[in-house]
Amino acid sequence: MAKFLKRNLPEVKFEELKGKTVELIRVVEMLCEVCERPLGKREKLLRRVQILSRDDYQNILDRARVHDRAEVDVENSKIYFYDHDFPGNIHTECIEKL
Repeated sequence: MAKFLKRNLPEVKFEELKGKTVELIRVVEMLCEVCERPLGKREKLLRRVQILSRDDYQNILDRARVHDRAEVDVENSKIYFYDHDFPGNIHTECIEKL
């Protein structure tokens, strides 16, 4: 079974996405207040868009700037916009270290 790799959005050229309908997905990674490692994550489908022109591609690049990072799974036609949140939770092992 092939493993599909996500790539940073700026590394993906317009030609690789041209003519595709991609899903835009927002991923919020909840981080530990102490160690800043992930506690969990939430994913939400924002919408589906077609990339038919360079303007469509540029709009996605512009949108990515407001997020912590953006990755593309070209094979599965998905673009992930990542954000981080500190919900006030702490890993059990981090509490024990305090």
